[in-house]
Amino acid sequence: MTGSREQRIINALLVVCLAAGFICFALIVLPGRIAGLSPEAIDPKLPQPPRLSAILPTEEPEETQKTAPLPAHSGTIAQFIPKGVKPDELAWAGHRSGDQSDADRMPNEETAALESDDANADDALARELLGDDTLLVGDHAITHVVHPVSSLARGEPSALDSNSSRRHKAWIFPPDTLTAEVNFWRDIYGTYDNDHIVLHHPRYLDIVYDVVDVSDITRDVRLTDLEKSHRRKKRLDERRDEVSETLMKLSKRPSASSLTEEEWRIRKLFTNVHEKNAFRRAALDDGVRAQYGQRDKFIAGLIYSGQWLGEIERIFTEEYGLPRELTRLIFVESMFNPRAGSSVGATGLWQFMRSTGKLYLNINTLVDERYDPIAATHGAAKLLRHNENELGTWPLALNAYNTGRGRMQQAVKRHGTNDIAHIIKNFEHRSYGFASRNFVPEFLAALDVAEHTQEHFGPIAYDEPLRYDLTRLDYHISLPDVARIARIPMEEIIELNLSLRASVIEGKQLVPIGYPLRVPKGKGTLFAAAASRAPKSTRGALTHKVGRNETIFSIAQMYRVEVDQIRSANPGVGRRPRRGQVIKIPFE
Repeated sequence: MTGSREQRIINALLVVCLAAGFICFALIVLPGRIAGLSPEAIDPKLPQPPRLSAILPTEEPEETQKTAPLPAHSGTIAQFIPKGVKPDELAWAGHRSGDQSDADRMPNEETAALESDDANADDALARELLGDDTLLVGDHAITHVVHPVSSLARGEPSALDSNSSRRHKAWIFPPDTLTAEVNFWRDIYGTYDNDHIVLHHPRYLDIVYDVVDVSDITRDVRLTDLEKSHRRKKRLDERRDEVSETLMKLSKRPSASSLTEEEWRIRKLFTNVHEKNAFRRAALDDGVRAQYGQRDKFIAGLIYSGQWLGEIERIFTEEYGLPRELTRLIFVESMFNPRAGSSVGATGLWQFMRSTGKLYLNINTLVDERYDPIAATHGAAKLLRHNENELGTWPLALNAYNTGRGRMQQAVKRHGTNDIAHIIKNFEHRSYGFASRNFVPEFLAALDVAEHTQEHFGPIAYDEPLRYDLTRLDYHISLPDVARIARIPMEEIIELNLSLRASVIEGKQLVPIGYPLRVPKGKGTLFAAAASRAPKSTRGALTHKVGRNETIFSIAQMYRVEVDQIRSANPGVGRRPRRGQVIKIPFE
């Protein structure tokens, strides 16, 4: 009897479950089926699958829209070329990657899994943003770029260690007459860090009076940065004054018995100096110069070079036919800090002055390409090649990079020689001071240290070569708006596009159509999708307020349009519009 009752209860429960299932089917699925819709269409909040028409053409592609062939030995993974954009235009500022093996590009399993998850999330967001914009991918250029690994990171043998280089690249080896100078700078780069300040003679660099150690001040956690700075300066000034007083005492030719051990030591430093009043001149005319060590900065520069140096080497050697060793000049100029700036206004990786930079780079209200490592590298390569063509030797071309081509031509003419060591030792000019006189020795020392990092620093953990998407959009965009919609941190975009002016970064000025922007690897399509949905994105004309010294030609270059287009849209505007005038910038 009990078993029969339990069976009836089970049967009743089954009937209830079947009835509930039928009711759910009738309420949720059946109306959508009747209306010819999928279940997802009932809830607009659910993600929609991408339409094939938004990604693939339904017919054979036209001739005006095709996939560009990948360049040989390229790190470019894929290219999409929009209508109206030539394949060679995608190689803006040398963004073709150099030779790189599959092993160099292959992430480990953990990284690959993380990147896969990120890519899936990005794809989902891109599909959500795309909606019915079926022409999005076809109308935007997205190039996936991978920089090659540098010769330093690969540990390639140095030309300095090759016997054949002494015949074919003799200029990379210091002449005997510059040994003291090169050795001095080798110690500055490879031995002394920023907590050690070398007091030395500015003309005879083998005369080192002392090395002032301020590391105890740096490590004192009780002090603020300002207090540390004041204490370092005080210690340095006190020691420099002591050396100057010793030099003045020696200039008066005191008796040997009156000299202290320290005074005897400094006197012996001048054993090979044969000039009148050497001690007095050293104290009063030359002065005691202080040079901070740069070992720590050099190591940081080597680490950071991993991101850019491989591409820089490729640009120098493949695009301009320049010796790879010339790229080590960056360690002298900026220690691979692309934001570096000097007291005289030189900026960027290659330390271009504004006047020189404008000959080779775009410097306007939208960008300052002196800060862009790739664009500035093209400028530096052109300048160095021009110098060498005019002066005939690489040492002279290098020195001209600092002091100017005209100054070196003057030195060659005055002394009747192109021997850089003779010019460094004997050329006198108020514009050819300590920095210019030491530029070539600094380069030779930096080259040696960079090519022998294991000997100087031990193993270096170089940064990975950069990977990013290069995008050319067919919209004018507000950069912060698009970054926000794409959920890409502005810091990441800024780090990849260092040349952008503050007005563009803040969204006060729109990025014009076709401008090449770098975005984080794998984010190109997502960024393009966001651009199509950003409220300020537009394809119409822009207006431009003419700035100081701007011409119609520089404005056309800024927006990458033809001069005739601007003239047609602005009848009556001359070659040099007046400052403050607002003109129309058309985009066809």
